Amino acid sequence: MKKIISILLTICAFNICVKAQETGEERFPRFTFGAEWGYVATVWEFTHNNFFSAEGYRINEKGNAFGYHSNGELYLHAGYNFDEYWNLSLYAGYGGVNGMHKIAPISIRATRYYGDDPLTDRWFTFAGLGSGICLKKPVQEIFTGRFGGGYRMSLSPDTKLDLMVGLSLTYTHPEVIHDGRQIPHKMINRNDKLCGGLSISLALTI
Repeated sequence: MKKIISILLTICAFNICVKAQETGEERFPRFTFGAEWGYVATVWEFTHNNFFSAEGYRINEKGNAFGYHSNGELYLHAGYNFDEYWNLSLYAGYGGVNGMHKIAPISIRATRYYGDDPLTDRWFTFAGLGSGICLKKPVQEIFTGRFGGGYRMSLSPDTKLDLMVGLSLTYTHPEVIHDGRQIPHKMINRNDKLCGGLSISLALTI
């Protein structure tokens, strides 16, 4: 995570240098960076656990569940504007999943803006996919997806404030609890969980 943050800060510093040398011919900056704060309400989850019990027999569990769990998240992002309409950015963040454990996701997000003038307020849609790790022992991989849209408010030629709503998907590997006891990882064959929810985010982009 420290290496990722260092890379993002390097890109940000490069962006500042580029903007200082701009001639004013372009109506928008090419390189972008910023931060995003969000809230995710998880409403559905699919679980598949396969493990050995303390008595030695194998248990296989599958099921869907509906409920409500709240989590916050924070992202840093750096990207590139290909033209007035398309941006591609790298996102690195920190958050939680369904009250189970914390995660450190890394994703690529493509954004399409509507309206020809990048200096005015306008609507946009986005889609992002990525991976990362769950912050527990043992550390395991995660996969994430985010799809939605929002409204961009232009505070200045370089500074934008985005309001977003979307669908959030997270595939992770939580601890397995059976009969009130945590199953040791060496006895687990599979501990998969897919969580789906709704997200609301606020982002500042420079």
